[in-house]
Amino acid sequence: MNSRTQRLGQYTICMGAFLSNLSAGMFNIALVDIAGSFATTISSAQWIVTAYLLVISILLPVMGKLGDKMGRCVIHNAGAFLFMAGSVFCALSPSLNGLIAARGLQGAGAAMYQATNMALIVSAFPTAQRGKALGLIGTFVAAGSMIGPSLGGVLIQWFSWRSNFWMLAVLALGMWICAQRFIPKDEPDGESRLDVPGAIWFAVSLTGLVTAVNMGARWGWGSWQVSLLILLFLAGACGFVGWCLSARWRKEGRRERPFIKLELFRDAGISLGILTTIITYMAAFAAQLALPIFLLGDLGIAPAIAGLIMAGYPLSLIIVSPLSGSLSDRLGTFPLLSAGLFMMTIVLMALSFVSASYPLIVLILLIVLLGGSMGTITPPNNSLVMNRAAQSDLGLISSLLALSRNLGMMFGTAAGGVLLSQSGGADSAGGMRMMFALTTGLVAAVLVAIVLSFRLARHKELSSSS
Repeated sequence: MNSRTQRLGQYTICMGAFLSNLSAGMFNIALVDIAGSFATTISSAQWIVTAYLLVISILLPVMGKLGDKMGRCVIHNAGAFLFMAGSVFCALSPSLNGLIAARGLQGAGAAMYQATNMALIVSAFPTAQRGKALGLIGTFVAAGSMIGPSLGGVLIQWFSWRSNFWMLAVLALGMWICAQRFIPKDEPDGESRLDVPGAIWFAVSLTGLVTAVNMGARWGWGSWQVSLLILLFLAGACGFVGWCLSARWRKEGRRERPFIKLELFRDAGISLGILTTIITYMAAFAAQLALPIFLLGDLGIAPAIAGLIMAGYPLSLIIVSPLSGSLSDRLGTFPLLSAGLFMMTIVLMALSFVSASYPLIVLILLIVLLGGSMGTITPPNNSLVMNRAAQSDLGLISSLLALSRNLGMMFGTAAGGVLLSQSGGADSAGGMRMMFALTTGLVAAVLVAIVLSFRLARHKELSSSS
């Protein structure tokens, strides 16, 4: 494969990350119009967003395992086609229930190419180039998140909410055509069957968790519905762990493997990398929820200016992410990862002292640095996790990283909403300070764990060589 084809294949894979985040963000602004079209409430229309995120989260590990078994290129390309079909069905949907079902189909397609994108990058690029290639995924994720709301608003104003889905269908069709041409085929690991009972236990557990996080603010975190969902999550998690640790998998001569080999998490690099993804995305999304409220409410800044200020986060991430990936290829994962976590800790700590008297220029700088720290962390962290995975588990680990990113986003949104609500509404700065203090502590704890883990690994390496 020549360098031009390799580069086009890389951009095609990254296009999936862009489409997923574009689709996730562009319909929040369309809920009023959609509710009006179907003569329903905004609360009911909100399910078109919730269903999309729920289906993606549940299916990511399943699609990762299927990618390892059937071929990651096959699953990725089929996902692009399914996303396109789901977009067409959404655009033509005659009812809200039909639209929600079609959004679920879209989510299934998005799960297929999200679960396999990093695994395909790792398979296509040598170790010395993976950081830069994985960093480009972060750039496309940020670009989709940034463009989604504004593009959705423009299309609604000029045409209708259905035009958003037609545009997604066209983009997905282009992605599918390019994927057929430029993404190289990989060899599937078809020796073992999919562990269906394990997948069901995992799906039950994740359904409880994701639905509780998404619906907690609407139903009330102490409501019986959320309590029941948390119990469902705990029961599913216990059943899943018990199934995966069952003696049936240790029988001599048995070729099948559990849905997720829990032994994978004994590797400190994989475990800490996934934890880093969840915590950093949680911190970043909590900040993106809280800061606009502070800018509008406490500082009295006009919405357009507040939007421009908040754009500093994704713009900084877009610029820094590929640079961090390139540097991590040359310097290794630890220097960039630890530097990014340290920077994020300092930024969050500074934001925990925010007040109405805070200089605006300092606040803008902190928003830009928050995006830069996220762009510094993500590529080496992804490289760390993917490089520790066996070839037969690349699809699964890729999907778990994507799932960790989605969970971090949802946890951040939920945490930000809960803590801000405790400020009483009159002054959001009190809730913000509490929220940023919490996220500062979590990110600092991850930084300490990363430093200790790398030092321990280095000590073992020196001891074995001497």
